[in-house]
Order: sequence, then C-alpha cells, then structure tokens
Amino acid sequence: MCKPVFYVDGKFIPENQASINVSDLGLLRGYGIFDFTRTYDHEPFRLKEHVERLENSARRIELDLPWNKKELIEITYRTLEKNPEGEKGVRIVVTGGRSLDSFKPAGEPSLIVMVNPVHVYPSRCYDEGIKVITFPGRREIPEAKTLNYIHAIKALSRGRREGAEEALYTYDGIVSECMVCSFFAVKDGRIVTAGKDILDGITRRTVLELVGKSIPVEYRFVTLSEISSLDEAFLSSSAHEIMPIVTVDKTKISDGKPGPITKEVIEKFRNYTRNKSWQ
Repeated sequence: MCKPVFYVDGKFIPENQASINVSDLGLLRGYGIFDFTRTYDHEPFRLKEHVERLENSARRIELDLPWNKKELIEITYRTLEKNPEGEKGVRIVVTGGRSLDSFKPAGEPSLIVMVNPVHVYPSRCYDEGIKVITFPGRREIPEAKTLNYIHAIKALSRGRREGAEEALYTYDGIVSECMVCSFFAVKDGRIVTAGKDILDGITRRTVLELVGKSIPVEYRFVTLSEISSLDEAFLSSSAHEIMPIVTVDKTKISDGKPGPITKEVIEKFRNYTRNKSWQ
C-alpha cells in the first residue's frame, strides 16, 4: 500500500514529511477549523456541503479563508488523486497560520488536506449497537467545527475505559449532541433530535432528508430524565455512518437491541451511499 500523501500549503507531501510552523496559531492557541468526510467508490461524500460547512465555521470564528469553494473542492480532489488505493477518510484543516506575537495572524492561514484509509467499524457495532456515556459540557461554539476538542478527548478517553464508543454532551438536564457525532432518539414512533445550538452534521442532514415525511421528526433536546424511557437511539457521522445506541451509561435503551426505525434508517443510508445518490 502506498504511503498517504497530504496537501500542505500548496505542496503534496508524504504524511511522514508533513509539518506546520511551530508559531502557527492552530498549534499555539487552537485557532482553526476542520471538516471531515469519506469516500464511497472513491467519490467524497457530499463534499460541496462539507466545504460549505467549513466556510461557515470560518465565519463563526472570524477566520479569513483566501480560497473559494471551487478551489477547496479542486484541491481536495487533487489530493485524493495522489492517494488512489481504496476508500479514504478526508480531513480538511485550516489553521490561523503563523503569528509573531502568538495572537495575531502574521500572514495567510495554513491549509492542510489529509487523506488516510477510511476506518471501518466492526459489523457488531451496527448489528448489536453500542454503548455511550454522558459527559457534562458543551461545544464552545456549537455551530463551528473548530480544533478545540478538549472535552471530546477527555470524554472519549473515559468512555473507552468504560467500554463505550461515544459520549454525549449534557448540560442543564439535557442531551445536546455527541462528541464527534449527531444524536437521535426515537420515542413513540417519532425521531427526536435537537434543532439548534448543535453542529449541523452532513450525515445528520442526510438522515433527515431520507426519512422525509415517512417518519415524523420532533426538533428538541432530549432530557436526561427521558433516557430510560426512549424506544431507540442512534448516532450519525461521516465516519460512523448510522450506528445504533443500546446503552447510555448504565441504562439500557428499551430491550438493549437496535430498534426497527434505526434499522430502517441504516438501510436507507446504505442504499443512498451505495448508489451515490448525492451526485
């Protein structure tokens, strides 16, 4: 297998040679944004929407992007062409760039496109479902996909020790979203998911489009007190796709097995990606 090739500030560089300036604000202050997608049959999933979300993240943190949407998409495709073997995970990173005083940018942002083999989760995660834990906190700027993942790293580290795959942000008695995924609950035949103050997941958006009017959707936060009475729960992300949640902390969801609505969503999404229906 060929070694991954990244795009770093105008150059295509082997992964083991890629670097950024030690004065970069992404390193010094965590000032930067990113987006992530994966390929299906070598085509990046809804790349245009991911780039648009990257642009929105930049606006939210007041980071100027010197590249337009077309340029970012072209750079991503060119990087993928340098990595021809197998399905890929694609991470687009924009940092604040070099700084002379460790606060103010001294030039243009840095642009990095990282392409690696896509991570494939075991089939049992989809067939049997996963455990998640709750973790107090929330994203600093929920609508922006920033480099600040301190809460997520702490939560997921704890989750791994407890046999969990993901963690849920909780505050003021509610569940908002997962650390790296979007969260859905199912109650009384309706899908329940937050309608604001969360990251607009592209896979989440796809789920909502796919269920259309066939499954009612209620936009609100799930409360912590509701967890024990949920009929089903699942998460979504580019990396996880659609994954059933069967346990939250020590609470089993319904009978502890993936439910019928979750299974229906999984099948709809698999058909959608299999046929590359977003093109």
